[in-house]
Order: sequence, then C-alpha cells, then structure tokens
Amino acid sequence: MKRTAILFCVENNILEQQAKLLTTSIRKFIPDVDIFAFSPRLDYLPSPATENILSDLDVVHIKDNINTKYLSYPIANKVLATAHFEQNFPIYSTVIFVDTDTVFLNDITSFLSSNQPKLYLRPVDNKGPGTEGSGDNNDHFWQNAFKLLNVKIPKPEIQTSVGQSIIRGYFNAGLIWKNEIHDFYTTWLSDFERLINSNLRPLNYQSRTGDDFRCLDQVALAITTQRYVEYLHILPESYNYPIPFRPLLEPRLKLEDLVHVHYHKWFQHPDFIDHVCDETDRNSSTYQWLQKHLPISPTISNDFKC
Repeated sequence: MKRTAILFCVENNILEQQAKLLTTSIRKFIPDVDIFAFSPRLDYLPSPATENILSDLDVVHIKDNINTKYLSYPIANKVLATAHFEQNFPIYSTVIFVDTDTVFLNDITSFLSSNQPKLYLRPVDNKGPGTEGSGDNNDHFWQNAFKLLNVKIPKPEIQTSVGQSIIRGYFNAGLIWKNEIHDFYTTWLSDFERLINSNLRPLNYQSRTGDDFRCLDQVALAITTQRYVEYLHILPESYNYPIPFRPLLEPRLKLEDLVHVHYHKWFQHPDFIDHVCDETDRNSSTYQWLQKHLPISPTISNDFKC
C-alpha cells in the first residue's frame, strides 16, 4: 500500500505557533497522510503544551538528537531530519518535507497517484546567490561546487518564481517532495556535508548569526537534484507560493486556487492577509479559514516587502 508522509521541524520559538497552523491545515486539507514533526536539537525542544497539541492532531513527534554538529545553523535541521526519516521509515514511498512557515490551502491528491520515481520542486523566488551562467559573479562558486561533488553543472534553464531570472537549477527548500526515490534525502545530506566541510562559499551570503553557511542547504539541494534530474518535475506555481511577493506576481492566482503557501514571518502581521488579498479573495472560504487562524503570535508591525 502506498504511504505518504509530510515532515517538518519544530523548536521552542516561533516555529511552535507555525507548526500548529501547518498541522491544522494538513489535517483539514490532506487528511490521509501521516505527519512527522522533528525536533533535532535537544536544547530547543518545544513546550509541553505544543507537544500536546501535536499529539491531539495525531502527529508523530521525533525528538532524536540528530543535530549535534550544526547547532548554530538550524536550517541544517531539515537536511538531517529528512535523511534520518528516509533511513528509518522506508515504508513511505512518498515523503514531503515542508518548512514550518508554510500552510496548505488545498488537497494534493492529484499528485499522489504516481508509482513512478518523481522529484517535485519549485524554483527559488529570486536569484540571490544563484547564477545566470558564465559571466555571473556567482558562477565561479557554482562551477567549483559541482566540480567538488563530481556532478555535471546544468545549463541556465530554470526561471525564478518572482524575479523571472533564468538561472542554473536552484530550488526552494521550503517544499521538497520525493516519490519512489529511496535515497534522495540521504544523498542530499552527504552533498550538504561535503559542501560544508569544503572552503567553498557563495560571495557575500552570510546567515543572520554571522556564519557562512547561509544557502548551502539549497546549493546542496541543487547539486543533489542534478543527480536525479531525470525525475525532476517543476510543480505548478500554486505550490510553495511566495505570498509576501503576491502584489508583484502577474497574473495573480486566486487565493482559493493556492495549494501550498510560503509566508515566512508575515502571518504574524495583523494586516498582512488583507494587504495581499483583494475583494474577490475576501469572499472566499479560503480567506475566511485563514482569518480564523491569523495573526500568529507574537505579532509584528514591519513594513511589507511590496
């Protein structure tokens, strides 16, 4: 029997509030999947209250201490968690990792019927440390990273979802969906660690904590994806939809047609949902459902991206 799992990470910070919304959305719109929440750093476990809520929503909470090497780089949690899951839960033929600051707004069953190997991804929003090819300031880094891992570098053929740049394959790690590929996440971890242990870093891209690991999870994902490129399928734009940029996106998809939304911190802003929605959206059941669950606390009052 084909089994599907959705994974995310949760720790004792804003991720707790995000995890509650994400899990609630999965249970509403995708009831026939198993949900696993990972807390990979033992000093950052969520509160007992959050654990109780996840338990009530039938979430399997895995608190194995699997991130002991990258404690100052929490984004490594997702790479470690997905590999850990792949190695310990081989009964799942479909495994979908999502960032905790995302939410489902529709069912995904139309993509769950395939028994063929598939890798579903979305491009990054903007080029960032990506490369448009030879002549790009970042291209030397990409050439060396692919050479280090002995993978043929792809041509610039992927269009970013917001900036519309044409770049070498570079994908948003907020939604990674593998189907019938048994070692993808384990390979991603191996590529990530080899990249971390090298001296290769993209120019001028440091994390908020000051280390130089920023974006290396997504760079490694790009390299791993190229190893499995024959299985790659770009999901429709209704998936991993970058809703903070919605005012810039044309044609604008209807809110009720979005399947999976990536909101980053913005669901903490009390006025955000009205900022990115029009009158048609406000009459939809999707908007009304979101309104019941927003804003997430603690609230913020930052200026919007656009």
